[in-house]
Amino acid sequence: MAREDIIKAELTASWKEQDEVSVINMADFASALEKVDCTAPTLSMIFNRPELFVEAQKSWEWINSGEKNSVIMFANHRSCGEEKAGAPFRVTGIKFDDKQLIAYAIVEEIYNLETVIPDGELVVDSIADIDEPIEEAPEDNSEQADPRKVSKRQTVSIAPSISLNKDFDNKNIFSIGSGNNYLKLDCTTGGLRDKIKIKLYTRIRWFSVQESYVEFRAEDVRAFVNLKLHGKGSRNSKNHKVLFPITAYGFQISGIATLRLAADIGVGYDASLLGEDQVTWGATAMLTNPSVMRQCFKGCNHINTGWQITTQQVQPAGSGSLMAKISAHAFITPKAEARIFNSGYEVGIALLAPKFDGTALVAANSDGGICAHPKAILGVDVDVQVGLQCYVYAGSNYQSPNWQRMLYQRMWTLYDQCFILARKP
Repeated sequence: MAREDIIKAELTASWKEQDEVSVINMADFASALEKVDCTAPTLSMIFNRPELFVEAQKSWEWINSGEKNSVIMFANHRSCGEEKAGAPFRVTGIKFDDKQLIAYAIVEEIYNLETVIPDGELVVDSIADIDEPIEEAPEDNSEQADPRKVSKRQTVSIAPSISLNKDFDNKNIFSIGSGNNYLKLDCTTGGLRDKIKIKLYTRIRWFSVQESYVEFRAEDVRAFVNLKLHGKGSRNSKNHKVLFPITAYGFQISGIATLRLAADIGVGYDASLLGEDQVTWGATAMLTNPSVMRQCFKGCNHINTGWQITTQQVQPAGSGSLMAKISAHAFITPKAEARIFNSGYEVGIALLAPKFDGTALVAANSDGGICAHPKAILGVDVDVQVGLQCYVYAGSNYQSPNWQRMLYQRMWTLYDQCFILARKP
């Protein structure tokens, strides 16, 4: 079964104190409609059964009476397409074609729904863990079509595949130079195992946004990386490489909100080598479970819990004779770009783990004495720290963001010893 994530967006609006406003939600009778033309100034609805068309006529006669000062219709129907999905319209009149079972609503599209919602909540939320098997997205249409039903809630659900489980075994990170003067960094084994939920929340009161935030929740996050630095001569290189650029999906409720989620997975590095041959090292990093970050945009407080790691080392190895400088990290950068009514927001988390920093000296001597042992003829003396850096940021590059706020950073000793790799018989 395919592993997918269901994202559910729900707008709950209230007009309790505004008796002059009536709301019609097309989703409540979508199964009664054969086709809808969701364009102003005339929004046409073709009914698939005569008795339902008659019920609609009876239910909507008051629209032409002038008794209501404001009628709002949400156009929730598959015929509207993605661009107009859930688009709000102000209805000023309605006409009926009895022979063709068509209702023609005279409408004006509402481009800023904030101006007509006195109170409400908008929630865009993961309702299933990333990579957990699910059957299908819940249907938006109700089982019983009833054109008389007036709803003050609209719900939209989609089920894109946004897996962040990735392996990057035998990946070259960089290669510079050639012949007697070159340097290469390879990821011999590596990968990420993640569950991440992202939530967008907005609360409206008295026609304005009172509270808004994006929340990231990481569960059971684990990263494992084994790296091999090899070369000849004297070379260095510094950069980062995106191994898996992921655009999870774009989401839109017309006139209300848009949301785009993405994530980059890769390896960053700053490495140099003097000598010849290779050195390998690695570790597994496990993130505190769960780790939660809430970036507040308005009317709330930032929340930051977790975002610490435990590590397990992989014993280093080497050959030849070289001095290497090691600074490298695996990274994942989930990002959210949101527009709520007329306000735009951008926020991401840069999770750099495991992060290595240190040096390695590979030495060989056929007479022994390596690692201060009389029979050791090959060894690697490693002084490397490992840790985590995690921060909130905005911008296209996590290494040079427009702004950032540190959540957690810590480094501790991973290796500080000389490992014997070969001995005299």
